[in-house]
Amino acid sequence: MPITCADEKCQNRHKIYVELAHEMIDYSNRDSGQSWLLKKNCSFTPKQVGLFYIAQSAFSLLVASIFLFQGVWLVFPFTFLELTVLAIALVIYAQHATDYEAITLKPNELIVETKYAGKNQAVSLNPSWVRLGRMLSKNKLIEIQYQGKIIEVGRFLHVSLRQDFLHELKKSLRQNSEGFLY
Repeated sequence: MPITCADEKCQNRHKIYVELAHEMIDYSNRDSGQSWLLKKNCSFTPKQVGLFYIAQSAFSLLVASIFLFQGVWLVFPFTFLELTVLAIALVIYAQHATDYEAITLKPNELIVETKYAGKNQAVSLNPSWVRLGRMLSKNKLIEIQYQGKIIEVGRFLHVSLRQDFLHELKKSLRQNSEGFLY
């Protein structure tokens, strides 16, 4: 990711941020265009979450069964409560584990693809008519404005990297269609 800084302290700070976020951003050139893939850096895939839950459930039920055979039946309802709460938390985690934002800039097309909680959305835009800005909310997401519509991107970037990504995207848009202001 090309980042320009005037002083060495700034360059070192950006180097650290890029190293921390190297799994979240994939910069690549495909089909004579430029692509950015922003995603979460998740430890578990949904399949691994399911296997973890099965293993955790088996162990918890084994321990509860031992107490049940010794006459302490009250452990069993709490084990089921624990496993229910864990299942709810893991389902929520698994729904968002594969979320991403993909931005592809081609010579006459800007494609913004998003996936949140299994819902996919893809929008094809004319890069000459796109305006970029920062949201004024506390999340400070990057907004892509096109024909009165606003698409928010940057959820998976650290807040300190969003401004750099915004500048990189603006620079790429300028190079793609010279003569327009962004």
